[in-house]
Amino acid sequence: LRATLGIVLCLAVISSVFGQVVTGPCGSTNSSSTGCNGHTTAIVLAVGGAVVVVSVLYLMHHKPRQTQTLSQATIAGCFEKTDGGAQLKNEKDHLTYGIIADTVDLKSGERVELAGKKFKDREGKLNMDVQALVQDYGACTP
Repeated sequence: LRATLGIVLCLAVISSVFGQVVTGPCGSTNSSSTGCNGHTTAIVLAVGGAVVVVSVLYLMHHKPRQTQTLSQATIAGCFEKTDGGAQLKNEKDHLTYGIIADTVDLKSGERVELAGKKFKDREGKLNMDVQALVQDYGACTP
């Protein structure tokens, strides 16, 4: 989606440059047509170069860092909200994950299966960016 929007934006900017009317020496009837093409080419190259630089900077800023590897996964366990944030202890490997669930409504004390992207933060703690609630199994059993 980001790449598509970036390409559409680039095309819109470049196409608007071609639609500009050149005035001044190039617009007069006494000027040669070869001098006008140089101005249009320079404008197109300058705008195109600026778009490329901005696109590269955007992609460099928004791609995951080498140390922040993402993996799509599901985890199941007991969801708890604490003062330190939301967390879930995975039943399979008994690891505790910090839960980021902006789009999913989760209740503390519920046994759930979540789908999303697992990653380690800068401190090395496991986290999951939840994208979907796969299954709600009800209340946790002690």
